[in-house]
Parts: sequence; C-alpha cells; structure tokens
Amino acid sequence: MKDILQDLYRAGKGLTKLKREDIEKIFNELKKRGEVKEEDKEDFIEKTLERLEDTGKKVTEKIKKTLTPGMEKLDQLTEKIDELIKEVENLKKKKQ
Repeated sequence: MKDILQDLYRAGKGLTKLKREDIEKIFNELKKRGEVKEEDKEDFIEKTLERLEDTGKKVTEKIKKTLTPGMEKLDQLTEKIDELIKEVENLKKKKQ
C-alpha cells in the first residue's frame, strides 16, 4: 500500500518534468492538424510548461495532503508492531 501511495506522489511530480522538446512535439502535431500557427509556437510552449508545472505542484500538494495522515498512522502501526515483536521475542527468551 505504501508503495502505491509513493507511486501516486511521484506521478504528480512527473507532471513538472516534461521537457521543452516534449511540448514542441505536441505543438508540431497540432500544427499539422491546422490547430495552431507557427508564430504562436513560443507562447504556446511557455504557457503549456507553466500550466504543467502549476498543475504538477497542485496535484503533488493534494496527494501529499491526502496521504500524510494515513502515512503517519501507518508509521505508528509499524512502530507498535515492532514493539510487540520485541516483547514476544523477550518472552520467548525468558521461557527458555
């Protein structure tokens, strides 16, 4: 479960890591379809990169905000389980 949650967090961060070349490829495809003009290329790329970065940050924040309480509880449970395991091991040693 913890791995899945970490993957979701990384996915949100990944939105901010698209490269300029990736956006240029998208622009070129749109240009082939006649949906954008060459003179709009730089503005399109800059605005798209800005939006992706903003969106990535928002998604990452929401995921972090949602996961933090659950992760804290999971950490607490893990600590308690570790304590119980130690207690059981100590009891076994005393019996021997």
